[in-house]
Amino acid sequence: MRAINVLLAILVSLLMALAVFEGGLRLLGFGPTKTLNEFDDKLGWVKEPNSTTNRSTSEFDVTFDVNELGLRDDPMDSPSKPPGTFRVIALGDSFTLGFTVDRHDLFVDQLEGYWNAEGRRVDVINTGTEGYSTDQETVWLMENGEAFQPDLVLLFPYDNDIYWNSQTEYFGKPKPRFDADGTLDHAGPFSDPGKGGAEKRWAVANFLHKIFGKGPQGHRYQPEQASRPILSEFGPLVMPPAGFVTDSVTRTQGALRALKLTCDQLGARLVVAPIPSHSAIDEAYADKFGPGALGITDRDDWRPDGPVETMLELCRLEGIDAVDSRQALKDAMAETGESMYYSQDWHLNPAGNLAFSSFLVRSLEELEVFPADHAASSEASFEEVILAVAQAPASGPPAWTRWFMGLWILLTTIYFLNYKDEPKWLPPLKVGAMLGAIFGIVIGGSELLDLMPPSVGRGLLILFVLWLVGFILYKIGRRMGTILELFKSFTLRGHWYLMPLVVVLMTIGSLLVVAASSPLVAPFIYTLF
Repeated sequence: MRAINVLLAILVSLLMALAVFEGGLRLLGFGPTKTLNEFDDKLGWVKEPNSTTNRSTSEFDVTFDVNELGLRDDPMDSPSKPPGTFRVIALGDSFTLGFTVDRHDLFVDQLEGYWNAEGRRVDVINTGTEGYSTDQETVWLMENGEAFQPDLVLLFPYDNDIYWNSQTEYFGKPKPRFDADGTLDHAGPFSDPGKGGAEKRWAVANFLHKIFGKGPQGHRYQPEQASRPILSEFGPLVMPPAGFVTDSVTRTQGALRALKLTCDQLGARLVVAPIPSHSAIDEAYADKFGPGALGITDRDDWRPDGPVETMLELCRLEGIDAVDSRQALKDAMAETGESMYYSQDWHLNPAGNLAFSSFLVRSLEELEVFPADHAASSEASFEEVILAVAQAPASGPPAWTRWFMGLWILLTTIYFLNYKDEPKWLPPLKVGAMLGAIFGIVIGGSELLDLMPPSVGRGLLILFVLWLVGFILYKIGRRMGTILELFKSFTLRGHWYLMPLVVVLMTIGSLLVVAASSPLVAPFIYTLF
């Protein structure tokens, strides 16, 4: 029996160590990817209604609020169109969703803000969903178009739509697909595939997968001119195109044909505005993308503009209005000297969204998409109006200020009750100074890391954590022998049920001893609490 208790004590200790490692990895950014989505038997997945999710990297920190209808949009009790409103439906993927920007920096919301500033009474509905391709966007409109009653449908396809329009699943998740003639040859109801691999649930598994894994094994192929297999969604970029690209283009045309038919049935006009990739706008980035992502060094072997030109040609064949934003984005980059895309992530940054929305305003005005009863009543410069929308301040104070004030009041009250002999003005200052140091470390450190490339920032963060742990162990000194002896004694005695309590008490006690003996490192330790 004693042997079993010893084994249980060792097992509990290992599980606690694993839990600490899991928590540390999550703090360092190796946690499972947060998702906005839930399973849907017709579309494969949709955004979860009435949900809020935050995503942050070294390049962006974005909060997604999904309304009652599963849209990243204003609260809506019903999909019905308000009387006298010109309704626009925006179909797209993560670019349209605004995967990397807050709503005031997103081109969809900037369009609505500008048009309403003109006095047009326009309601823009953002249906963008990460991972969607043209076929899913078309099915969404087929399922929901009648309820939303659009007057104008804007489709914002991206490069990888072409490949995914030929697939019946997206990395294990089912999705619809159209045939060349515009009919669904793969439709729901689909079966729920579940949550996916362990790396989607545990930071430890995600960490090991990133170190030892080789990336997704499906949806890859080996071009003759490439030095390694590449993602199949890059196929439309490669010259000459692989055989599967022909089927992808044909099915993309079928999805566009079905979308146009659906818009005609709804009495809505359709305009397509392909979103170009970073490589199609920035030559310097293209020079890196070819060897880095494609394993292709010769620029004659791949075309950054290929997917956009393919989509524009398909729209011409189907009689669909389409606009080309490439030159506008290039001009904006040349004029401002600022990139239109994030350096690590591939999505448009706030400057890119602003340039894209400005382009859309001009292009849609030239296409005369608004009827006479929704003509503009304002002559304000659209650049000024859109810029005002893009720079709109966030509502309310930052969330950290509420935490700061709450902790300041609570800790000051506790200080008063325990140290009644001190001058009344001293506790608020001491507590405020301590909290200021802690919040300064967290917020200032985060801002500092944001200014660095992700690889450098993560490396410095890991080095800092290692230094802090090493310093704590150094300050504990000879006490470490006593702590280890205590753990050994409890383990050999088989007191496995007391191990969590011992670990917690020893950890908190040791950290408080180090904090009391070293004012320099004390704020960092209090930050951990």
